[in-house]
Amino acid sequence: MEPEVFKVEISGGVARCSMNRPRDMNALSVELGFPMVEGLTRVLDDDLVRVVVLRGEGGHFCSGADLTLLGDNLDPTFLNQSMRRLGEVILRLYEGPKPVITEVDGFAVGGGLGLALASDITYATERAQFSMGFIKIAATPDMGSSFFLAERVGLVKAKEMAFTGDIVGAEEALRIGLVNGVVAHEEISGEVMKLASYIATKSPRTLADTKRMMNRSHLLDLRSVLELEASVQPVMLLSEEHRAAIRKIFARWEQGLGASE
Repeated sequence: MEPEVFKVEISGGVARCSMNRPRDMNALSVELGFPMVEGLTRVLDDDLVRVVVLRGEGGHFCSGADLTLLGDNLDPTFLNQSMRRLGEVILRLYEGPKPVITEVDGFAVGGGLGLALASDITYATERAQFSMGFIKIAATPDMGSSFFLAERVGLVKAKEMAFTGDIVGAEEALRIGLVNGVVAHEEISGEVMKLASYIATKSPRTLADTKRMMNRSHLLDLRSVLELEASVQPVMLLSEEHRAAIRKIFARWEQGLGASE
């Protein structure tokens, strides 16, 4: 029996989604691409899922495009349709209401880098290697990689990575702000799930609005951000979730405890 090429495990409001084509380093092939689109779409549509974790099995996150589909084998129509389907999922991961955490081990190259960065939080192992890579096959960035990379590391550094295709290791990725943290490969899955499970305990509405506001903040001037905050916050403070959270803090104070959980 063939193993699932895209595994989804849901527990405690967290959907742990794993690309599972280790023999080709989870390249974006036909065999993986379509199941991934379908699996992530189901997860994003599931109201019981509050946090999404995306990762790769077999020591690599994603090595980018399946090269057997390129070069002399290229079908332009198929490529365009496939990229549009994947693009819609990437857009939903980034702009949708659910926090997304990516767990990167090994390669995150080309389109795989875009997929890794289409998240709110990214953790890497000490073995992680990041590269735009497109320049080495005379191609231009895709899968949102040019947008996400510039957002993470700044435009000048992003251009350097795009023009050279050089590999950036885990510690350098942390230094330039490409990832949030580096965790030993034996421990990263546990650490990521611990974080995801904690975030999943929070109000879905609050998470969604917080993500929406944070995503838009860098696109607006300060006045517009302040106006957005002033329009959203009063609604949030009238919610029962807010009142319950305040009551919980007061109860802890009465017990001589701090406000944090």
